[in-house]
Parts: sequence; structure tokens; C-alpha cells
Amino acid sequence: MTHYDRTKITFHRGNAFAPEGITPEPFATLTFNDLVERELIDTICDLVRKHVNETHMDFCNIKLTSEDWDC
Repeated sequence: MTHYDRTKITFHRGNAFAPEGITPEPFATLTFNDLVERELIDTICDLVRKHVNETHMDFCNIKLTSEDWDC
């Protein structure tokens, strides 16, 4: 099972292949300041992406950043 620490997920609208591209400012940000399972992150991202794609008829792009600690 994969875990991430201090994870930040930003959700952006737009199509990377369109001239307008992806909106640089996120429409939503989710931050975890503790260990979180990758499976939970994937589930949340899938739900948000599905909602944006179906409800808003737009593309949902996701940027994931996390810290990696070697203890």
C-alpha cells in the first residue's frame, strides 16, 4: 500500500490540446498534512474528475504534489 505525506492536490479546468490550454488557477485545492493512502487520493480525484467532466462538460486536470521523507 502506497502512502503520501503532506499532499496537495489542485484541480484545474481546460484542455491541454486546445489553444486556450489548462487554466493556471485551480478551481479547487485539497491538502493533507499527514500520511494518506494513494487509493484514497485516486478515489477523490476520480470523483471530482467525473463530476467536472459530466456536470460542467469540461476537462478536469489534476496536479499532485507531496513530500518524500527518508527517515
